[in-house]
Amino acid sequence: MGNFQKNKIFFSVLIALAALFVGVVVMSWLTYSDMTKSAKDLTAEQKKYKKLLEGHALVPDAPAVSLTTTNVEVAKRDLTELEDHRQNLLAAIAAPEDKRILGKPKLSNGSELASLIKQSVDEWTKSAVEKEVRTLPNEKCDFGFRRYIRNQGASPKKELTRVDQQRKIIDFLYKTLADSRAEGTVRAPLLLESIDREPIETFEKIAEGKPGAGTMGPNESIRNERDEFSPSRSFRQPGLVEALSFRVRFVSNTATLRNYINKLRASGRPIVITSIEVSVPSAEITKMLSAVAPTSDNASSAPTSLPDFFASDASSTSSGKSEPVKDERKLIVRQTPSHFAVQVDYLTVVETKNSPESTPAKK
Repeated sequence: MGNFQKNKIFFSVLIALAALFVGVVVMSWLTYSDMTKSAKDLTAEQKKYKKLLEGHALVPDAPAVSLTTTNVEVAKRDLTELEDHRQNLLAAIAAPEDKRILGKPKLSNGSELASLIKQSVDEWTKSAVEKEVRTLPNEKCDFGFRRYIRNQGASPKKELTRVDQQRKIIDFLYKTLADSRAEGTVRAPLLLESIDREPIETFEKIAEGKPGAGTMGPNESIRNERDEFSPSRSFRQPGLVEALSFRVRFVSNTATLRNYINKLRASGRPIVITSIEVSVPSAEITKMLSAVAPTSDNASSAPTSLPDFFASDASSTSSGKSEPVKDERKLIVRQTPSHFAVQVDYLTVVETKNSPESTPAKK
């Protein structure tokens, strides 16, 4: 201690040099560690780069595809073609502007929409009587809007434009069905049971057959009515394509079903058929329709006389006088009505900033 007191400057210099040495050692170790890590990262990147240059075999027993300038350009062209194909598909799904069915964009409130719904249902009901489209005797068809027709003062609370779009789509579906019966000597019978819709504006949807369906829950949660349903299948693709689902339930013959499907397909509307269910109608409905097979005007009849070149043979083999054969038509197959449930989707392309073709035009 005495030596330190006598040589303060000397010992201070030694301490400073020792501290500097330790600092240099620490810095050197840290630098070395960083260098080692950088060397490992560089080696890993070099391996990745080498692997990219060597290429990757996309198909077994095929030459590897490497990351060359030519391949990069080809990949860019492929990406551009795929994007163009995607846009063409979306444009095809969206349908031409004059074939789209859109709801009224500006509705003041739900009461205005409820008035439009009631007006349309009254129009469809009157049209059904005029076109001899029957409905169930004890169950009036409300065309998917039972909750608003049977509850005075009820009106949609949200999704007003899309609900109005549903109203216009149902108008198309009903009128197409009413015009799908084949004309003939006896017009095919048609009973419209219901046109069901997907209740997009309700707060809570309960699957059919579950407890609480068709009733009002707490906090004004709206339950499914008898003419509302949750689709079992749909072409909806979140982020790309939206769909409004409908189900048309009717009783008629297969010719009506065939005409209906063909008319929907040939309409040019963005409507696709997702499922068709066929079943036997109840005895009550069958009796009410009194199904009768149409008589064909082209049906063959029994000949009433023989050609001249058969006359000699007929006269030689017949000893008595021949009587003319009566023209008699026999019903071979009687067409019976069937119960059909046709589920359809109305498709709408989701609007995106990068795809102006997908933006639906306003009528």
